[in-house]
Amino acid sequence: MLDVDKVAKKIYSKNPEILNELRKIFGDEVFNSDGDLIYKSLAEKVFSSKTELEKLNRLMFPLIRSEVKNILNENRYKNYIIIEAAILFDCKLDIMCDYIILVDTSDRRREIFLKNKNFLDDDVELRIEGQHIKINRKKVNFIINNNNSKESLLKKVEKILKNI
Repeated sequence: MLDVDKVAKKIYSKNPEILNELRKIFGDEVFNSDGDLIYKSLAEKVFSSKTELEKLNRLMFPLIRSEVKNILNENRYKNYIIIEAAILFDCKLDIMCDYIILVDTSDRRREIFLKNKNFLDDDVELRIEGQHIKINRKKVNFIINNNNSKESLLKKVEKILKNI
């Protein structure tokens, strides 16, 4: 599974030029005294303002696309690669996909998922309201309604993969 959030964090961590750009755009308050990026501070800033989110996206989307493309090329021998990306359409990663599976769920399940990723209540609400996720339903090949367990979701995905 290719988790695009992890790809973005990898870009932040290995690229001092990006950190410098983030400092120029968002200021010192998104960094600690050691010069490390404080993801929570950056998230608060960008998810509370559509303008700030657009600034981050302009910087990061080309880098994310390039890194995802590299990862896909490195793994081209695999039968399939699942890309987990809330920003699939915004970042234009959809053009790299043969099939798109939309996992649709209730806001409550989304909250639980984010809490399981160790986000605090305030962060969860901020992310859900502030992401402005766009979905091009015309490009979606399969929709999974996931209001059950992760195991249930995986079974549904496996069933789709067998049909593909």
